[in-house]
Amino acid sequence: MQKQLFWLLLLLLMAGCGSSEPPVINGAVSKPGVLEAKSLTGLNRYNRLVKIADPEGNFLGSLELSGYALRDVLGEVKKQDDDGFNLPLDTFITAKGQSGDPVVFSYGEVFSTPDEGVLLADSAKLILPGKHSSLPDNKNNPTTILLDVKKRDKIKLDSCASCHDGEANQKLYFPKGWLLIAPQDGFGGRYIESPTEISVAQVGIKIKDTRSSGGRDSIVESPVIIGPDNKIHQFSLEDFQNLPRLTMTDAGIGHGKGYRGTNTWEGPALKSLLWPLLPASLNPKKTYILVSAADGYRSTYSGLEVFNHPKCVLLVDRKDGKPLGTGAGLYTTVQQGDFFVDRNVRMVEEIRVVVVE
Repeated sequence: MQKQLFWLLLLLLMAGCGSSEPPVINGAVSKPGVLEAKSLTGLNRYNRLVKIADPEGNFLGSLELSGYALRDVLGEVKKQDDDGFNLPLDTFITAKGQSGDPVVFSYGEVFSTPDEGVLLADSAKLILPGKHSSLPDNKNNPTTILLDVKKRDKIKLDSCASCHDGEANQKLYFPKGWLLIAPQDGFGGRYIESPTEISVAQVGIKIKDTRSSGGRDSIVESPVIIGPDNKIHQFSLEDFQNLPRLTMTDAGIGHGKGYRGTNTWEGPALKSLLWPLLPASLNPKKTYILVSAADGYRSTYSGLEVFNHPKCVLLVDRKDGKPLGTGAGLYTTVQQGDFFVDRNVRMVEEIRVVVVE
């Protein structure tokens, strides 16, 4: 209780101290605490061009960001509670800014991507259009160098107001503090200015892992779908068979066993099965989907991965032109965007949609 009170007071203090304060890292990580500069020493830096939108989807600006892969910042994921599953694939990451509204990332989006994935940036500069007149080369020019957090917070754009606050051009935007963004989302994706807290969370649901005791060959005829209201929806085979189908061919690489073979998977996008069951007000940025297998294996996918990403999650029922065989059940989830196949869930037994508040 005292530890929780300490972090609460620290977050409140940071919120009142200005936007340049670093975020608190907590939850299922090996080294929780306030992000320190020394912990970033030696980490790779990544530069990305991004288009920033506000929460309503309105264009704010185009920037070049420089920072660190969130996976490198977080380090090792270490579960705090024994939930029956000893892998971190079912954890998820929440981030909050000054508004307190959470944004959700799946474990795979942070740790299993072929690129740097989610970016925690401490430096930024505006992208100046080629036909724009030159700006003075001084400390108040937001386009000349990548500025660190505290220096960037002191930038004043008063001299630009005569043009950019008028009707011809949109008001100029330059972000404050640390910046957390998922560049893979594209315009209107997940973005938090001045994040106060980044937390690795467990789903809080216990499961029995029977993979080592003969549970690998289970068959589930009809997976259970649980909506964000905790209501159970019956899986309809007829509806599933009528959904538009996609195919994906890839060489499967696993963390543990390496090459798993090159296969072609076929099935509908998971979102096409779930959308009709969800309220129109659902915000995918605050949502994750927990998929569990009959043998206790499970994984999380973020709402953006399932509902808004071109490389969406598939619910497949055919492999290399044939129905899934022994050890795969009738349905398997396949994440098209991952480098590794570890988040693919065979023998799908339950699909649960959860909204994080």
